[in-house]
Amino acid sequence: MNIGVIGCGIIGSRMARNWQKAGHLVTGWNRTRVRAEGQGVPLVDSPVELARRSDVIMMVVADPPALRTVVADLCRTRLDGKVVMNASTVGPHDNQQAEQAIRAAGGEFLETPFTGSKGGAEAAKLVFYVGGDSALLKRMEPLLMQIGHKLFHFGPVGTAADAKLIMNMMLANLMQAMAEGFVFARKAGLDPATFLNAYKVNAGYSALADMKCATMLASQFETHFSLKHMDKDIRLSLERAHELKAACPLTERLKEIFSEGMAKGWADEDFSVLYRLADTK
Repeated sequence: MNIGVIGCGIIGSRMARNWQKAGHLVTGWNRTRVRAEGQGVPLVDSPVELARRSDVIMMVVADPPALRTVVADLCRTRLDGKVVMNASTVGPHDNQQAEQAIRAAGGEFLETPFTGSKGGAEAAKLVFYVGGDSALLKRMEPLLMQIGHKLFHFGPVGTAADAKLIMNMMLANLMQAMAEGFVFARKAGLDPATFLNAYKVNAGYSALADMKCATMLASQFETHFSLKHMDKDIRLSLERAHELKAACPLTERLKEIFSEGMAKGWADEDFSVLYRLADTK
């Protein structure tokens, strides 16, 4: 199958290579071409050219404005018989508007935000949250399972975006709690290794802790999920919560903390850099 990947960054490039390994002909496009070169994925010059070459298109872009721009570009050509999936973390209304535009151009649309970060993408172990037509999902599931290992269908387009925003909101709050807790423990004179081992058998331990604690304590913040992208997700989650009149006071304060980290110039570091910020208080 001919597959196009729009947004060949940390995640998109790994999706593309895993589809290549599965035997598909994959073409990529990246807004900043130089950042996607040398990754083994043939690049084209525009989303329109990519659309014309592809049967299925996966979008992995940074934010709602980037999504709107890419969708507008795709819809400059007819999309009859083509399926467009959006793995970007955006709001439900963003995906609903994208679906309307893709359908008007003759295509079909699924929202497919994911969890799993850099390691999950590398190992083809992403977990997808899906919103859209169940029959279309059934057709796309084999492709998604070549770059992931589990999916959850939440309902129509928009529902998966809500699920993803809520999940990331919870993840960000947990990261901040760990950052504060480990700084607190060190200042209390507790041995970090002993405290970490005790935490591993505590009910509060999590997959996030397993991924982040060792590097966080070593002050290594190589980007798997950047501070700027989680900051954007928190903003989107709060906008959606306000729309639904869902109170999120902890996340309101957390957004202020993330803004502090962004102001310090840490946007491109992993969001576990909150540990560094907690240590400056």
